[in-house]
Amino acid sequence: MELKSASRFWIYVITGMLSTMVAIAFARMSYGVILPYMSDSLSLSYKQSGFLGTITSLGYLTLVLVAGIVASKWGGKKTILSGISCTTISFLGLAMSQSYTMSMFFMLFLGIGTAFTFTTLISTVTAWFPSKRGFVIGLMTSGVGIGSLTTGFLVPYLNDIFPEHGWRYAWATFSVIGCITLIMIFLFIQNPPNTSKRSSDTKFAAPSITPLRIYTNINLVLVGLIYGIVGLTYLAQSIFIMSYMIEYGIDPIKAGQLIALNGIISIFSSPFWGYISDRVGRSNAIIITSILTCLAMSVTVLSQSLLGFTLHMILLSSTVSGLFTLVQASSMDHVDEPHEMPIAFSYVTFYFATGQLIGPIVSGWLIEDFGGFKTAFLMLTITLAIGVLFAILLRISSRKKEKQTVNVEETI
Repeated sequence: MELKSASRFWIYVITGMLSTMVAIAFARMSYGVILPYMSDSLSLSYKQSGFLGTITSLGYLTLVLVAGIVASKWGGKKTILSGISCTTISFLGLAMSQSYTMSMFFMLFLGIGTAFTFTTLISTVTAWFPSKRGFVIGLMTSGVGIGSLTTGFLVPYLNDIFPEHGWRYAWATFSVIGCITLIMIFLFIQNPPNTSKRSSDTKFAAPSITPLRIYTNINLVLVGLIYGIVGLTYLAQSIFIMSYMIEYGIDPIKAGQLIALNGIISIFSSPFWGYISDRVGRSNAIIITSILTCLAMSVTVLSQSLLGFTLHMILLSSTVSGLFTLVQASSMDHVDEPHEMPIAFSYVTFYFATGQLIGPIVSGWLIEDFGGFKTAFLMLTITLAIGVLFAILLRISSRKKEKQTVNVEETI
């Protein structure tokens, strides 16, 4: 299907937003909102609940680097279609799940679907619009906020109407939206131009030492560590925050509205921080958002009132989606050649997936055996504080590299 440049931009962005909504908001973040109802229905412990979140991350972690290799052979479009198909089928399976074991199977496949969707989607769409990389990533990441908004309203509403099976209808609704997204990808998304030529071009193909050079790039390692901390803390927060609020007497409907508020603000957070980073520098913006995210998490340790949770949600939603976007863009800022960007992005995403693997299971363990929700969220706060230190180190390291580059150019 031939599209004019302006039409292609917005169709690709809208399709990308739907894809991130399905692959991230529904497949990864919605579980925390559904969990209290799903847990009661299936009689899950906090450890089992945490492990279900972890096994999704395991599927993601195991195949996120493989997905890049598959995309280079199949092309981005086929890889994304495969990922969304896997995710959509998993939603349907969870809607019909009757046991912990069955849920575990489909949660694993949610992770696999996300692995084949997200990094390939970002690489494919931004390849069409290289001069608008940060803006495009920010807009597509807004799909996560839209998905969180949808989840925050939809899940409590369905469970209010259907107390026994509302959570099943929620998963089924996600499956329907997944089917719509699948059709849009099939109709509109195309592989970037000259893909086949580049893949056979020896100049485009990176030398064998390139991955090792990227993996040992200190700036990329720091970006990866920050992204890993974001993955660990935000996924654990999204899984357990609903249960945390209900545990301390917050009405489930109000708790769902706070999740929805989080989604509304998150929609605008990514483009806003992308714009700010263009003005103050990427590393400076990462420091600011890391500090604010850490403060947002600390509020849940200091206060368990409605006001405290509201402040937490407002601060977190105002910063963490922007932090996602900044780290993703930063991963591609620290390589020199276009063909190195997907490798760099996949590399830091591996850290992110590792954090997502660790976060839910450790948090579930702390909640059940070591002091409850306060202990778990204190751990998340301390982890984010470590992320602030990494962000400061990234800024120092980036400045040193910039000075070295300027000195080399002056010498030449």
